[in-house]
Amino acid sequence: MVPAGNHTGGALVEVPEHLLKRSADRRKDLGASTGDEPAAEAPPSETSAAPAVAETQAPAAAAGPSLPELPDLEPEPEPQLEPVKPWVQAALSRKKIPVWAVPVLIFLPFWAIIFAGTLESPERDSEIIAMGREVYDGSGGCAGCHGAEGGGGVGPALSNGEVMATFGDWRDHVIWIVNGSPAEPGTLYGDNNEVSLGAANGMPAFGEDLSAREILAVTYFERVEIGGADEADLHDLEELFEAEGVVPSQFAIGQTFRSTLSGLLSTAGVGAG
Repeated sequence: MVPAGNHTGGALVEVPEHLLKRSADRRKDLGASTGDEPAAEAPPSETSAAPAVAETQAPAAAAGPSLPELPDLEPEPEPQLEPVKPWVQAALSRKKIPVWAVPVLIFLPFWAIIFAGTLESPERDSEIIAMGREVYDGSGGCAGCHGAEGGGGVGPALSNGEVMATFGDWRDHVIWIVNGSPAEPGTLYGDNNEVSLGAANGMPAFGEDLSAREILAVTYFERVEIGGADEADLHDLEELFEAEGVVPSQFAIGQTFRSTLSGLLSTAGVGAG
């Protein structure tokens, strides 16, 4: 039994003596204190260091500043997408060009150029224009002196109204082609009193080299196509050219005058005279 003075209010179980002795021996073998022997004194440095460390660490921990509480952050609102404009929506929904059509569109300009090169420039198809062009560029050799476009060269210019300024009446123009320049140099001719270079250096006479219809045709061509005259002003000349059985095969050099041409117009029933 345990003595009465060794408990405070509850019953204690008594430990057998041999168990207590065995526990004490065991602690002694391990080098621990058994409780019956005086505790060994710790070195002063070790005993005093522990409280000192505890004392220095405690204020350091206590002296640390406390962190302020952070306010609750509200989440950022999601960005609102701008509504698509109607024209943008229409463009997005429009049908796209098919892939097979892309090479066609790329080469389309080249095909247009090739196709245009195969086309002939439109030209008047009237007989008088066609014959007049052939005489001017070919058999008459007019382009060699007056230029392919009538701008002048060895001979005077015919373009930009120059031929009408020299021969206001187409009949005078015909007579000039038939007879050529006057024989003597310095002779005046035309409405502007141009100075002739003479037969040797001036305009050749074509009365014997060209037919009468060819001379009428080249006169019409030089005035309309090169000089820029209105076709309506040359209506009588065109009617005479088309009159069958009226125009002679050739105009005689030195014997063709205004009166000669006026007589032919009367015979053809053309009203200029």
